[in-house]
Amino acid sequence: EKCVVIPNCINVERMEITPAIEKRAGEIRKENKDKTICVAVGRHTEYKGFTYLVQASKLLGNNFRIYITGKGELTEKLHEEAKGDNNDTELKALLLACDIFCFPSITKNEAFGLALAEGMYYAKPAVTFTIPGSGVNYVSLNGVTGIEVENRNVREYADAMIRLSKNSDERQEYGKNARKRVLDNFLSTQFSKKIKNIVD
Repeated sequence: EKCVVIPNCINVERMEITPAIEKRAGEIRKENKDKTICVAVGRHTEYKGFTYLVQASKLLGNNFRIYITGKGELTEKLHEEAKGDNNDTELKALLLACDIFCFPSITKNEAFGLALAEGMYYAKPAVTFTIPGSGVNYVSLNGVTGIEVENRNVREYADAMIRLSKNSDERQEYGKNARKRVLDNFLSTQFSKKIKNIVD
């Protein structure tokens, strides 16, 4: 009863969308006309689970386009697995343009998921794995802000992506809920107020 939990937060100012970003997002949509755009963000390291997203992508049709941003020790391996997919597009434009935010982290090394909260801030439904001991499944709620599937289950992950691709109403509902969850819980402005309330 003496403990107060203050969730991690995203920097509101950093999330600002400029006309240039909107223009680039429009270009990305045009480049991927009639495709479901999926974005994943993070350092290319094992616990981020990008290799499982790449494997899942092999089970999808040609109507999907997947962008994986970031760098890390697995970058070259991911490039090889993805066979030349382009991963170097401006992050916020991709987030704005995408239909689905993929967050395939697999271990509790992913304690919270700031990138997940950022994707949700832009009203994007999330696809995540179940990670016992992690905050990931607290940030994105299964059946509310996105779809959560069995850890490392590539088939289920792909199926969740296909389901969201085919159901625009569900996609939009989850996206709307995702943005509301971030606005209600995970903003830097709220973080500051909560810290101040504890001090006071």
